[in-house]
Amino acid sequence: MTDQAVTVAADAVCSCGEMHKGHICWLTNMGLLSEVYHLSCTPTVSCLKCGAKANLPHNVCFPDSSVP
Repeated sequence: MTDQAVTVAADAVCSCGEMHKGHICWLTNMGLLSEVYHLSCTPTVSCLKCGAKANLPHNVCFPDSSVP
């Protein structure tokens, strides 16, 4: 991940509307940890803004496919 990508994501706001309720960050904030586990047990992407790892890109606000 580059410093530029982190800077861009830090200023960005998720604009997916209602779909945000399915993102790892929202589920974690709501305490829905069982759901988070099911969406992140075999991660392929991470979020450029919060660093959350997820199985699929649509489960984070700003997907980055270079998961370590």
